[in-house]
Amino acid sequence: MKKKLVSVIVNCYNGEKYLSQTLKSLLNQKYKNFEVIFMDNCSTDKSASIFKMIKDRRFKYFKTKKKIKLYDSRNQAIKKTKGNFIAFLDVDDWWDDKFLESRKKFFTSPNDYAFSYSNCFHYFENKNKFEIFYKKKLPTGFILGELIDFYFVKLSSIIIKKKLVKNFRFNPSYNIIGDYDFILRIAKIYKGMGFQDKLVNIRIHKDNFTHNNRRMFYTEFKNWFNHQDFRYGIFREKKIKLLQRLNYLRLVYLTLYKKNFGLIFEIMKYPLFFLKLKLLVLYFLPKFILRFRQKNL
Repeated sequence: MKKKLVSVIVNCYNGEKYLSQTLKSLLNQKYKNFEVIFMDNCSTDKSASIFKMIKDRRFKYFKTKKKIKLYDSRNQAIKKTKGNFIAFLDVDDWWDDKFLESRKKFFTSPNDYAFSYSNCFHYFENKNKFEIFYKKKLPTGFILGELIDFYFVKLSSIIIKKKLVKNFRFNPSYNIIGDYDFILRIAKIYKGMGFQDKLVNIRIHKDNFTHNNRRMFYTEFKNWFNHQDFRYGIFREKKIKLLQRLNYLRLVYLTLYKKNFGLIFEIMKYPLFFLKLKLLVLYFLPKFILRFRQKNL
């Protein structure tokens, strides 16, 4: 049986620092029937020349006409794909050489499975240390409820069936939570297949966009929350859980940027003890230490 074609999307804006390692991990894949859709979002560094050094017809270069938002760029990249499946690899992450090969079960799965995902390692660059991202067993099936409780899906671990999700697109108005919104919309309708292996490496470093834009993270999540229909099903059951998440993001933002004495009373009212403890630590830490703590929030 002929192997299914996998389209691997690599969106890039000034990714030269880590790009060589990312591309090398693609070249080393044991599963060979894939194409790389490299979408250069008008980089001003050497990203384009690094990519074009690879003389492999599977590696295809595209460039946006102007600098656009990340999720708009992802949507443009999806339009270029020719594969039966779509995967994503961020320019600061990398795969083990068995990553694509490990999804053979998903490639032949029934049509009610629209996406697969796996566990991964977080690589903390400043410590030169790897840590397992998720300590529990990842579920398979209709997992929307579990995703709302704790979002355990990383974009660089996802592979989706193109024919089932061809009408889904990333919301281009988001800058941070577009992955979250995208996968939850798919999970409302289709099953996901969880893989326990850790063949993905997610780099955590000082330039991570999410960690450096806490206000935007809170604002986007609030916007997403306000557009959900909580009258039925899972979202009705999970409304309080999502409200707690929204309030936590708000308290993190206020603690980092608008700290005042009255905020301590709001933190003390937060219902989840472990997160309350993290907020208290954040509140009392000196500013010069906060820079090194933000990535763990």
